[in-house]
Amino acid sequence: MEHAQGITRLGLRRVNWIREPPIRTTSPHHIDERESPRVSVREMQFTRLLGLAVVAMMLCCLLPTSSAQTPTAPGVEIDCDEKNPELDVHPLNDPVVEITCTVKNPSSFQESISVEKEWDGLEVDMMLEEDTFDLGPDEEEDFTVTFTGQTRLSAELSYDFTLTATVTNVGMLDWPEALSSNASVSGDLSIATFGMVDLDISDQSTRTMAEGDEVTISFQFQNNGNDEDRISITIFNAAELEAIGFTFPGGTFVAEDVAEDGVSTVRELVVRAPSDVVEDARHQIVFQAESGNDADAPVSEVTISLQLEASSSAGGLGGGLEEVDKDTVVMYGSIAAAVLFGLIFVVALARTLRRRANAQPVYVPPVEMEDESGDEDDGLDLSELDDLFSDDEDDEFDDVFADL
Repeated sequence: MEHAQGITRLGLRRVNWIREPPIRTTSPHHIDERESPRVSVREMQFTRLLGLAVVAMMLCCLLPTSSAQTPTAPGVEIDCDEKNPELDVHPLNDPVVEITCTVKNPSSFQESISVEKEWDGLEVDMMLEEDTFDLGPDEEEDFTVTFTGQTRLSAELSYDFTLTATVTNVGMLDWPEALSSNASVSGDLSIATFGMVDLDISDQSTRTMAEGDEVTISFQFQNNGNDEDRISITIFNAAELEAIGFTFPGGTFVAEDVAEDGVSTVRELVVRAPSDVVEDARHQIVFQAESGNDADAPVSEVTISLQLEASSSAGGLGGGLEEVDKDTVVMYGSIAAAVLFGLIFVVALARTLRRRANAQPVYVPPVEMEDESGDEDDGLDLSELDDLFSDDEDDEFDDVFADL
């Protein structure tokens, strides 16, 4: 402490020597070394002002002799053309965004300037093209700041950043920290929202419809974007189908809010066939899913066939055999063939059994009769019965089944 006070007194004496003639020690105005603390504070303030004046005089000596302008103290300015950039993380794009920043030396001195970043992003990197600059009086220089991330980042993420420019050298002198000048610019990096939807109709088979028939088509849709999305499903060619005679009792449009990476509930749309179908015809119904977040997102599309069958006024068997499909006709034909075969088998078997029964000899009990003439023949020739049944009749049963 004594050493510091000695330095202060020495500085004060030198200043007094510059400003005033030497004062005798015997003068009543002599400042005693042991005067009050108020006087010591004043001495220190005056010494500090004197030091700043000396530094300013040195800086003025650094100016070109031809300059007639008032010198400007060392300083720095920094700014960026885009303070709120967006990073496109769509899977089909490159997740990189660049902004241009400018650092300027507004002083009358040659300066060396350093730029530092404040960044805490984990999923995204921030890179400076250059971080040190040597600029003359009133010169400026541009540099690029690049942000590089990953695809499919959530749109809920955002990162703050700050660029700070500091004067490190003025001319050939290292600029002290106590007198250093700096400037900063801040911004916010956000993740751009993109939409991506997927429509799923599990049953895409052809719907067969008669006059006035209704079919219900069920489906779900998935949100593959990076933010909650209101996804809408529409019948794309509804106007064309309505011109033919189709109607849609439940409407041609449904929509639902679906969370990021979420799936909707099971939704459905009803299609009703025309009330008058003159001839068979096939039509297509097209379903489209669209993102509410991203108008440029591609739609997801599914097409289903509608088969119209004309009604027949002629009453055939059952009054509507034209509505029976091929599988049913084959089934009924097989049943009819089996029944017919069974009838033929029963008839053939009955005929064969009857013929064999007729071919068996009939036992006739003997009857005693008076023999009128022992030598006289009764005229009955049993051999004639054998001529009624031939041996070929036994093979008729096999011939019947051979013909079948």
